[in-house]
Amino acid sequence: MLKKVLLVTAAAGLLSACADRWDVDGARSMANGGGAFEQALQKEYADLAAAERGRYDWGDAAYFIRKARAAASGQTVLPTALEERDLDDRFIGEATTMRAELMEVLNSGARTTMPQMAARAQAAGFDCFLEEAEEGHQPDDIAACKATFDAAMAALKGKAPKAAVAPVNGPFVVYFKTGSFQLDETAMSVLQAAATAYKSNKDVVVVVSGYTDTAGNANTNILLSQKRAEAVATALAKLGVSASAMALEAYGEEKLKVSTPNDRPESQNRRVEITFKPEGK
Repeated sequence: MLKKVLLVTAAAGLLSACADRWDVDGARSMANGGGAFEQALQKEYADLAAAERGRYDWGDAAYFIRKARAAASGQTVLPTALEERDLDDRFIGEATTMRAELMEVLNSGARTTMPQMAARAQAAGFDCFLEEAEEGHQPDDIAACKATFDAAMAALKGKAPKAAVAPVNGPFVVYFKTGSFQLDETAMSVLQAAATAYKSNKDVVVVVSGYTDTAGNANTNILLSQKRAEAVATALAKLGVSASAMALEAYGEEKLKVSTPNDRPESQNRRVEITFKPEGK
C-alpha cells in the first residue's frame, strides 16, 4: 500500500510539473518586474506559446513559456541564438542577417523608444521565424513570421535617430494577408512612421503603390492592389498626410519583390510601398 501511495504521489507531482511547464495563462499573468519592453515581450512570448500549444507542439510551447517568464522576472531576454535551432542550410544566411539587424536596432535604443514594436520584432518576428524554419514544412507560416519581422523592423527603422537629421524617403512597406486589404496593428505602426517622416518634409509627393502576389486571377489582383493602396492612403490621411500630396498606383502582379511562378503565394509580394518624391519630379 505504501509503495502504491508513493507512486501515485510521484505521478501527481509529474503531472503538476508538466502542467506548470505548459501553463500559458500563468506565464501571461505573472507580475512583471521589468519595463515596457519586458512587459511587451512577456505578452508576445505567451502568445507564441499559446499558438504552439494549440498545435500540440509541446516542446516549443514550453520554450516560449520559459522566455515569457524570464521577461516577466525582468531578465534580459535576447533573440534566439541560431545555435538553439537545427536550421536547414537554406535558412542560415537569412536568419544570420535578420538577427544582426535586429540586435543593431535593439542595441541602438529601440527597447526604450519603441518597446512594443521591438518586442514584436524579436518574438513574433525573429523567434517565430526560427521556430518555423527549423520545422521547415509550413512555408506560409515561415513567410508570415518573416513578414511580421520585416514590418516591425520597418517601423523601428522609421523611428531611427537619423530620420531627424535627414528626411526619410522610404520605402515604408506594409504587408497584407492573402486576399486582404485590411490594415493590422503592425501596418499602422509602419504608417505612423511614414506620416511622421512626411511631416518633417512636406514638399514631396507621397507615392502609394499597391501590389499583390501571383496567387489568383491577374485581373482580380489589379483591383486588390488598388484597394490596398486606397486603404493605406485613407489611413495616412487620418494620420496627417495631405490627400492632395498623395499619388496612388496599382500594379497587381507586376513588379514582384520576390520572383515566383504563377499562382504562387508570397507574403513579401502582398504589399503597399510608400515613397517620397520631390515635387515636380
